[in-house]
Amino acid sequence: MKHLQKTLVAAGLTALLSSTAFAAQVERVRGTIDKAEGSTLTIKTDDGKSETVDVGGAKFAWVVPSSLDAIKDGVFIGTATKGENPMTALEVVLFPESMRGTGEGHYGWDSITDQTGGAGSKVKSAMTNGTVKAETANAPKVKSAMTNGTVKADKAASGGERTLTVSYGKDGSKEIVVPSSAPIVAFEPADKAILAPGSKVFAVVAKDGAKAEGKLVAVGKDGLTPPM
Repeated sequence: MKHLQKTLVAAGLTALLSSTAFAAQVERVRGTIDKAEGSTLTIKTDDGKSETVDVGGAKFAWVVPSSLDAIKDGVFIGTATKGENPMTALEVVLFPESMRGTGEGHYGWDSITDQTGGAGSKVKSAMTNGTVKAETANAPKVKSAMTNGTVKADKAASGGERTLTVSYGKDGSKEIVVPSSAPIVAFEPADKAILAPGSKVFAVVAKDGAKAEGKLVAVGKDGLTPPM
């Protein structure tokens, strides 16, 4: 039964994070949980405002630490990026297999904090959700006597970067450089019990006038700040 509940939660997250869901009225709220009472969540946003969100119908997820080593061929990820040629990851989220296909595609995102450059300033970003098809460490390439080709590294070199080819849809793909400084996290389905005051939160909110309806509430586990 517990496994079934997690599967249903994950399925709900997949639907609500679809790139076509809720169209223009969707907003993303980032900040700290001020209080949670009944179906009402109050968030102190990163820009100092107070946002009241109805989470009675929301889905919930923990955001937990992960690593570059967890990004393997075939894994479904989401990554906010900056720049072009190359696109550089600002963060990477690994989705559980039950959430494969969530928000698949490449599309505009909003401004997020750049934790890769040291300044911590906000930069305009794009989002790419898809399947990792190939990855290489930005270390010197070597030839294999067995295959007479380039050896594909399974792990990034110490202090190095990793280049991912992320495929989505029928024909789409992007090459994305992941710096060693980019935050790497994963989603874990959860429930309303995660709404603890003081926790860092990322929420997908549908707004209709003054009403704000929470669709996804992702809370950083053990003090982690969701980087997306």
